[in-house]
Amino acid sequence: MRLVADIGGTNARLGLTFNGVIDPDTVQRFSNTGWDGLDDLLRAYFKAHPTAVVDEMVIAVAGPVHAGRATLTNRNWSILADDLAQEFACRSVTLMNDLAALGYAVPMLGADQVTQLCGPGRPDNPDGQALVVGIGTGFNVSQVITADQRTICPPAEAGHISVPSSIKAELDKYIQNSKHFPTVEALFSGRGLTAFCQAFTSSSTVTGLQATQNYGAPTHEIATQAIDIYAQLLGLLLRDFSLSYMPSHGIYLAGSVARALATVAAPQLVKALQAPSQFWLQKNPSLFVADNDNAALLGCVSF
Repeated sequence: MRLVADIGGTNARLGLTFNGVIDPDTVQRFSNTGWDGLDDLLRAYFKAHPTAVVDEMVIAVAGPVHAGRATLTNRNWSILADDLAQEFACRSVTLMNDLAALGYAVPMLGADQVTQLCGPGRPDNPDGQALVVGIGTGFNVSQVITADQRTICPPAEAGHISVPSSIKAELDKYIQNSKHFPTVEALFSGRGLTAFCQAFTSSSTVTGLQATQNYGAPTHEIATQAIDIYAQLLGLLLRDFSLSYMPSHGIYLAGSVARALATVAAPQLVKALQAPSQFWLQKNPSLFVADNDNAALLGCVSF
């Protein structure tokens, strides 16, 4: 029996697999708040599933992973694979980045688990390149490279790169303190969306969640404008990523912030993505939204 887990900056999902298939009755979601570390959370999970005898774990973590050690980017948790293996009597514990897990899930996602926003449909031939862009508590990407029915997802920490100049130029048109968004994650994340909406509306109380929930309401015109512009900025970023990663098999949006934007402001996002540029190579890129909340768990199974 194998345990698969998706440990985000805010929430965690865990489940058990039997013969490579996740048992949906074992999938459980936790808020990370209130737990001292992943080991405490795992003990609570196993207490709820006392008959589970796990000999392997595959754990996706929202942060960098190196040599069996992971550190959550947005939470003060450090995770050691060897320590978990010893404490829970497992033969092996594998740690991987959560966006890499989403990348491994892409070939497994069915038509009912994605929403297409633009571009051609998913190709029949799996060989090629795709890109997963995860925007939630934090930001990262996963390049998905499939050849001869084998998929690899090289590690990345794209959230910590500087904001591209094209996006900074747009920011300067709408807010006075674009310097408060020095990195991609500082802008494109849950806290980044809130900070942008507050700067745009000159309100210190509005949140990104409120702005998306109230999108289009006559009494929230300024917040709606903020979301429209934010979606345009994300489209510009995806256009740059189309050159960086050459995703011939499409871009997949994942995470709560990305899904919320795609729900309310997809036209603005798509228009910016498809806008021509000097170096435009893929004029009609495919853009999808991964709708399955357990996609990272599927990726752990695939890996």
